Amino acid sequence: MKHSKIFLPTFLLLGSFFFQVNAQDFKKEMKAIRSTLSITPDRKIDGTNNELGINQWGIMSPIFFHKAERWAFGAGFRYELSKLDISNTSILNEDSLHSIDLPFFAAMEQSEKLQWIFLFNPTLSGDYDHISGDAMNYMTMAGGRYKMSETFQWIFGAFYSTGFNDNTFLPGIGFSWEPTENSDFLFAGPLLRYRYSFTDSLDLIIDGKYSSNDWNTYNAGVEKDLKLSGYQFTASIQWNISDKQAVYGGIGMEVAREIEIKDENGGILYDKDLKRAPLYELGFRFRF
Repeated sequence: MKHSKIFLPTFLLLGSFFFQVNAQDFKKEMKAIRSTLSITPDRKIDGTNNELGINQWGIMSPIFFHKAERWAFGAGFRYELSKLDISNTSILNEDSLHSIDLPFFAAMEQSEKLQWIFLFNPTLSGDYDHISGDAMNYMTMAGGRYKMSETFQWIFGAFYSTGFNDNTFLPGIGFSWEPTENSDFLFAGPLLRYRYSFTDSLDLIIDGKYSSNDWNTYNAGVEKDLKLSGYQFTASIQWNISDKQAVYGGIGMEVAREIEIKDENGGILYDKDLKRAPLYELGFRFRF
């Protein structure tokens, strides 16, 4: 996966970094196991009678975390299983795809107002029937936050990612804002997140994020690269069962969806739009 690494483990990390001003809260978020399930029902591929749907289950766990006086270091592990349902197997004869991430990050508090963060995330994604160098990609990101007040922070940075025959460099700027004691808002390029706490144990979270999944596949001696992308809007309710445990469920919509398949040389074999589709999510978090 390429951009999806920004908006899955990276989104969780950046959300914690930008929202959690208190170092102890940031440490708690980094020392947590998360499991997620997302379901996107079958929808037609534009201009055809073919349909595509996808269910994804993932788990993310810390490997280590260390917090010093000004520095914090950590590494994690993430596995995701994607069950693909394509009505016409002549397009792509695959139904189970996998990805493994090993994100490493470092954060430094330069002053009370300025903090920095660096992230490096290698990924291995494909059907795992045949693993080649094309299945390995990486993403790196550097950025920071500048605290203007107790309720407003500027955030800035850039990321670079490798992909299947195309690489991406993207700088960005945004902000996080706490308009009230029980709400906060994050804007960072294509990332949008609003959270409202009804009580200490019940939160409403509204997300907007770009999602892009890339896999390297191998079938009957033929190597292909599959990319699914779209923009997701979700609204979810999170129940904080205790200080350590939380569950959430959400519903949303994925728009601007695309499917692209390339050959091993980067030539485009298939490039179509997908009908917009509903999105259902469930998740669980356990803090150590």
